[in-house]
Amino acid sequence: MQNWLEFQAVVMAAGKGSRIPEMTATKPKCLLPVGNKPMIYYPLKLLENAGFRDTKIIVADNYASDIQEEVDYLGFEMNLSFVPIPSDEDWGTADSLRHISDYILTDVIVLSCDLITNVDLHQVLNVYRNNNASLVSLYFSPSQGEQCVFTLPGLKSKNKFEKDIIGYDSKTSRLLLMASASDYEETMPISSSLLNKCSNLKLCSKLLDSHMYIMKRWLVNYLVKDVNISTLKGELLPFVVKKQLSKHCRNVEPNKKGIEDEEEEKPDIFNISKESDIETNIRSMSCFGNSTNFEEMIKCYACVIDSNIGIRANTLYDYCRVNKIIHKLNINLGEEKDKISPEAEILSNQFDKETCFVGPNTKIMEKTSIKSSTIGSRCTINSKTRITDCILMNGVTIEERCVLQNCIVCHDAVIAAGCELKDCLISGNFKVPSGGKHYNEVLTAIDRLMEI
Repeated sequence: MQNWLEFQAVVMAAGKGSRIPEMTATKPKCLLPVGNKPMIYYPLKLLENAGFRDTKIIVADNYASDIQEEVDYLGFEMNLSFVPIPSDEDWGTADSLRHISDYILTDVIVLSCDLITNVDLHQVLNVYRNNNASLVSLYFSPSQGEQCVFTLPGLKSKNKFEKDIIGYDSKTSRLLLMASASDYEETMPISSSLLNKCSNLKLCSKLLDSHMYIMKRWLVNYLVKDVNISTLKGELLPFVVKKQLSKHCRNVEPNKKGIEDEEEEKPDIFNISKESDIETNIRSMSCFGNSTNFEEMIKCYACVIDSNIGIRANTLYDYCRVNKIIHKLNINLGEEKDKISPEAEILSNQFDKETCFVGPNTKIMEKTSIKSSTIGSRCTINSKTRITDCILMNGVTIEERCVLQNCIVCHDAVIAAGCELKDCLISGNFKVPSGGKHYNEVLTAIDRLMEI
């Protein structure tokens, strides 16, 4: 295993899963199952496969022990450090990176815990190296592969997708513009300085932002000085991308400050971005050192990859989609036998091993039919039950004579005997009363209290 000395890796796993609250009410988003592994397994495995030996994982303090326990069980060879942040405070990704700034000694790669991809990390890192970039952001083109059409569990609603607009040079991949489509109705103004700088500007609104960022160490230094920046995607990246078009305002003497400087002074990003003598010497000796022009102080690039496997499982739609196709994807899931844990007890002869995943310490009784489903650990599925196209998280109990189709059953929920559920989402620790028939519903503890 190669030891990356030029980069440190950080995985953001403290997100509250605000877009899927019914599933994250009792468990953190990073532990939601995708196939036979918790979601956080996939970015960590991506880093380990690329040769990283150390990774820091940002976690919410109220779930720190749960996350560490499950991740330790996955058996990674690299060293993993869990860094808790306050769960009762609204910290963004930039706040989290600022929190661990003392531990970041090199350039850094930041990944989100919900990224599922088979991208070659070396390809992305080389975009960064070859251009001596300040920042590289990874994007995926819309999938041209197999389409996945299905009904979303829960209440019927229109899927709302947030669209971002990015502009980059189609020849050099220089990232020059970032905006939210919701900020514009019909037209979007483009500055003359941008058009003068780039004659091959390509605007895209359908690319998937992977939330994988590679950035210089000095950007972390800038975050330390500018505490008003809370998020990477929404605040830091647009700011840095825009600064590429600015004049280099350096060494302003205190007695020559303009009127605008009477307001709260912001750190000068151009001064912070200066290379030290040691950094200049290291780059000059690097095999990448003479491959590009290094005069510009801030340079951002978009690494756009055509890939059928580039998903962020941060919405109900994408979470369901990746679970329905995960068994077909060419992603390292470990040994094939690990799709069905050797610690699971399966007594049924109507269990489809080709399309199902089963976690450890789960018991599936005889006379049970299960197809195209993910079954977590510590589950009990009793006899005379049919389960199709479902996701059962850890600790779920399904009693006798139940029928479940296209449902998500969250951690430690109980489906009592004789229930029939179709296209439903059942929250964690909820018990569906016996004989219940539910279609296109979200069942939560709050709903049960309201009924009583």
